[in-house]
Formats: sequence, structure tokens, C-alpha cells
Amino acid sequence: MGAGRFEGDREAAWTALLHAHARMVTRLAADLEAAGLISLGTYDVLVQLSENGGSLRLRDLVNRVVLSQPGLSRKVARLEVEGLVERLDDPADGRGVIVHITRAGRSALRRGSVVHIAGIEREFTSRITDQEAAVLAAVFARLQDGGADADATRDGSGGLDDDHATPGRRQSADVTHRRRGGSTRGPSSRR
Repeated sequence: MGAGRFEGDREAAWTALLHAHARMVTRLAADLEAAGLISLGTYDVLVQLSENGGSLRLRDLVNRVVLSQPGLSRKVARLEVEGLVERLDDPADGRGVIVHITRAGRSALRRGSVVHIAGIEREFTSRITDQEAAVLAAVFARLQDGGADADATRDGSGGLDDDHATPGRRQSADVTHRRRGGSTRGPSSRR
């Protein structure tokens, strides 16, 4: 089998990733709903705003939300009616809109994060070893970079130091930040 072909373990890994992601996202969304809290889609929007200084231009928010958000501008309008965000004119672009998380939005995010992170721990982090977490973090960081290192890792090493099974290349600041507990969304509920 040639490196990078869609067969064997590579096909199994892809299929398992899709199914595991779908199952976990469904359960995480159900946790928030059962607790009577914000939806997972709302949580995603609020996390992006919170982790980016409290505000983003709408066009930047579109590129940062993790879960598919068709009609994001309509969703933001609904969140504004609910008092979770406010839309402001972008002084740098007369046609642009800045979305800002409100105090009520931060409060809703904090309440939701307790349930959401407990769900992530139940569905994901408690079910993998530290070594597996390091491998997954390295692989997904590389994939998130858009394949910049893809050719360098086609030798089968996956970007790992074989002697220590730890990431062999510098991890992205985002992954490192989350490992240190710097995220309200917990370890990689992003993708």
C-alpha cells in the first residue's frame, strides 16, 4: 500500500474519526440541552468570541466557528435579541459588523462550560492515555495547519519521535494553550 492512499488503516482511521466525532458532538449537544443551557452552536459562537478578546468581525467569526453555522448572521441576530452578544458597526469598515460577547453571554458560557467540559472528559479525555493525547494533538495540529508538514511526515513517522512517542515538531500555540487549561471549551471540542 502506498503512503497516503485511502485504504487499510488510513481508511479505518478516517471512518472512525467521522463516526466518533458525530457521536461525541451529538452527546455533548444533548448534555447542554438536558441541562437547560445554551445550545452547542451558541456555545461555539460564544467560545470563539471569548477566546478572541470578546469581539470579532462577523466575517472572521464565520471562519472561526467549529461547528457548521449556516446562516450565522441570523444566529448572531437571535443571540443579540437574547442579550448574549451585541452587534456593533465596524469603524474600520463601514459595511462590516463587529460581534461582541456581553456580560450575559459570558455568564451563559461559564454555566455551559461546566457541563460541556464534563462531557468532553466523559466522552474523550478519560478514554485516552496521555501518550494517545500527545499523538492526537500532534496529528490534528498538523492537519489543522492545512498539510504544511504532510510531505515531511509521509515516511510513516507521523511527526513523532519514535524513541519517546512524543510530538517531534513544535506544536501550535493553540494546542499548547489548551493543554495548559487555557480554553473554556476544554481539550479540542473544536473539531
